[in-house]
Amino acid sequence: MFKRRQKRSRWERAREIFWPSMGWRRLAGYYNHRMGRLPGTPDFIASGFATGIAISFTPLIGFHIMTAGVITWLLGGSLLAMVLGSVLAGNPWTFPLIWVGTYKLGKALLGQHWSRAESSTLEHGFTFSDILEKPMGLLLPMALGSLPLVILSWVVSFYFVRQLVKRYKEARLARIYKRHKKH
Repeated sequence: MFKRRQKRSRWERAREIFWPSMGWRRLAGYYNHRMGRLPGTPDFIASGFATGIAISFTPLIGFHIMTAGVITWLLGGSLLAMVLGSVLAGNPWTFPLIWVGTYKLGKALLGQHWSRAESSTLEHGFTFSDILEKPMGLLLPMALGSLPLVILSWVVSFYFVRQLVKRYKEARLARIYKRHKKH
């Protein structure tokens, strides 16, 4: 009943990941409505969403959803909101920026200097085999650099999303009350 008349090709589905056909503004509006309509209190939703965003800053490539799910469950947050936050923050557009940023911050926190050779290697020739060949050389700075970003992103997104959801739910209740008051 809700399927497309003409099925999308693989290319169209792949392109949709990088550039949504509905446009960025409509996609943002869609996520705004999805967040506001999730069941639960604003704190419940915000803690799940914030955890999803924060875990995306860690170098736990391939384990973001599982790790965020466990932490969200321990915090008593919304798993649906966690998935939305994780997809929003951890996607093909943001991962390269996150990885380079956490690596640079981690190197600075370790007191090591960032060299031009590393810059050109990370920007032009970074591969996942680098992680396998020298894991501590990359993962240690990334893990250390991710900690301040995880904490900051969790706190900022928690308070922002809590206010957004709170206002959305209050406005929705006001519309419902107004509609029933007319009858």
